[in-house]
Formats: sequence, structure tokens, C-alpha cells
Amino acid sequence: MPDVTFNLRALTPVFIAGADQTSAELRAPTFRGLMRYWQRALVGGLAGTDATGLQKVRQTEKDLFGATDTGSAVSIRVRAGTNEAREFTERVSVRVGNTWQATGKGYLLWSMARSGRPEKGNVKPARWYFPPGTTFQVTLSTHSGENTKLKQAVATFWLLTHLGGIGSRSRRAAGSLAAQPEKSGSTDFPFQTPASAAVLKQQIEQGIVLARDLYSREERRIREAQFDILAPGFCRIWILQDEQPWPNAEIAMQKLGERLQDYRSRVPIGSRKVFGLPLMPIIRDKRRASPLLLRVAELQGNRYVGIAVLFKTTGSDVRGEDYDVIEKWVNEFRGKLEVTL
Repeated sequence: MPDVTFNLRALTPVFIAGADQTSAELRAPTFRGLMRYWQRALVGGLAGTDATGLQKVRQTEKDLFGATDTGSAVSIRVRAGTNEAREFTERVSVRVGNTWQATGKGYLLWSMARSGRPEKGNVKPARWYFPPGTTFQVTLSTHSGENTKLKQAVATFWLLTHLGGIGSRSRRAAGSLAAQPEKSGSTDFPFQTPASAAVLKQQIEQGIVLARDLYSREERRIREAQFDILAPGFCRIWILQDEQPWPNAEIAMQKLGERLQDYRSRVPIGSRKVFGLPLMPIIRDKRRASPLLLRVAELQGNRYVGIAVLFKTTGSDVRGEDYDVIEKWVNEFRGKLEVTL
């Protein structure tokens, strides 16, 4: 079986578990589900999200990952490495005068902390996580002769590890990973640690082109996005920094959280719904995932930047212009770079 093995290292806390949410567990199904998500975004950005495009998205997903009546073409194995899981006991807020205010990191991870009161019977225990520095391996393999399928699997894995994260709060910078193939030359995708933010921008652009080239495509005008897709006009990707990168991943996460918290406090509450639902206290009974994905990325020389991916889907309660609120937040990072799609 042809295969590719990747060495992974956690840059930020990884909150990942199975059925037992009171423990942490590295699981292959987590990677499979997230790789499916990124394949949909990739193929949807080529084929569109109308009936014809959706049919192609479903077929390509079935061909690679299988369905209820078809086995998967790709096998995913996870091998645990260093570091044991910990309980998340960090303080997510500090007292400022007479009020409590979330820390930057706490603003991103607040729901992972213990909450509730025993006398009210609503105690929610703290989540367990794998700390930054945790290492492990992921191996992708296919049956003999299915080299194209292996390349497609690597492409979705590259998208996952360069634009997203794994586990709970992965849209808020948790679960950011650094990935390297175990054997050099085992893949054409740019997994090497970039020397600068400008080089990282080039690598992301190169990787997306390589991923798209693995699928036959016809020129189709995409008029709307009914789900997250990697397509101009419906997705924007930025590398975030100030005048220069941050000195470690902890500070990078702290700064992203501080800047997002400060900005949202200045936005009228009715305009914040684009960041995701529910929105307490005005919208309690609706749920919508945040369209903004944040992660931390590593540069050479122990320097770190943020990556922001904004997906612009529209529906009954979200219009295209609503996303201007998020784009204005990105513009506050003076050293930002935008990736060309």
C-alpha cells in the first residue's frame, strides 16, 4: 500500500476527544471528518454549490472517503507520541476594576474551562487537552495503484494543517498543528517551515493550486455559496501580524484573542451575528458556526503569525455585505498579507 506519514506537533492546545468528553484522545475519525470538510470546500470552489456542483462534490467525496455503500479509498492511522493530556485549568478571565474581563487566550477558549455551580446543578467540567509541543504521527495510505487518490488525500490533509485546526475551538486558534512529512520528497505539497510571512503566503497559494490541479474542472461561474468553498469572492485568506511576527505561539494566540475581543466590543451587538450564533442575550435559539477560522502558524526562527480564513456563505439571515464587519477587523492588523485565490 502506498502511504505517506506525517510528523505533527501541536502549536496551540488541542481539545480532542471521543465519546468521553472528560478525557482527551487522538482519533483517526477526527482527521477523516475534517479532511472531508476541506475536500468539500476545495471541490465546491471548482464546481459550485448548485445542484450540478453539489452532485460533483458528493461524488468526489464518495470516491475518496467512501459512503454507506462504498468503502473508503484512503486509510488514516494515528500514532500517539509525546506528552500526556492535561485538564484545562487556566484562568480565562481576570478582574479589571470591579468587573471580570476575559484574557485574550481565555476569550478564544472560554468554553473549555469549568463552569457552573454545584448548588444550581449545572456544573460543566473542564475539558482535557493535549498541550503545545505534543507530537504524534498520521499516516495516509491507499491501495496499490491508487496514487491519484493518495495525492488527493494528502491535498485535503495539507489544507487542514495549513488553513484549519483540529478539535474543539479550532475555529478560534485551538488545535493548530505544524506538519512535516517523515520522508522528504514523499509529497509535492509545501510542508516546509516558511522563512517569512511572505514565503508562507506563496506556499499557501502554491498548495491551493496543486490541490485544485488534482481534480478535472470546467469553467463555471459560481453565483452563490451554500456551504464553505475555496473560491474568489466567497473566501478570503489573510496572514495576520503586526509590524513583525510574534515571538511564540502563546503570544500569537493571546494577541489574536485580545484584538478580536476589543474589536467586537466596539461593534453594535446587532451587527455581531455574522461572527456566529447564538448571540447572547438577543439571539438564543439559533446556531451557526463562525465563518471566521483562526489558526497560529510557525515561521523559521521561532516566530509565529496568525492565519484567518473567512468563508462567505449567504442565506436567509446573512447577506454578503454583512461580512464587511469581519473584514474591517482584519484591516486593523498593520502587517497583514492577503493570499490570492
